Amino acid sequence: MSKFERGKVAVLGDRETLPLFKSAGFKTVEVLSQSQVVEAVNRLNAEGDISLIIVLKHVLSDEARFKQQVASSRVPVFVLPTLYTKGEAVDVNKILAKALGMG
Repeated sequence: MSKFERGKVAVLGDRETLPLFKSAGFKTVEVLSQSQVVEAVNRLNAEGDISLIIVLKHVLSDEARFKQQVASSRVPVFVLPTLYTKGEAVDVNKILAKALGMG
């Protein structure tokens, strides 16, 4: 059994958006600032049962800095655009390669 079959997905975001993810069975963590997001990512890494962390983009103040802060995370961290953020093209192949440890 691979790590991804055993693990859970955690979603970090705001109080208004998280109930959607919780109803789909994801673990959710409410965060209000980028520093809280970094603390939550570190805590989830330490727990050991999380396979993927999704961060709702609109809770981040500086996405580039955030990516540097969590670059050493053992769990893949994906920043998900929301209705509150400007849309950008997403390279699914690149995301999958990173999640599988090949990118």
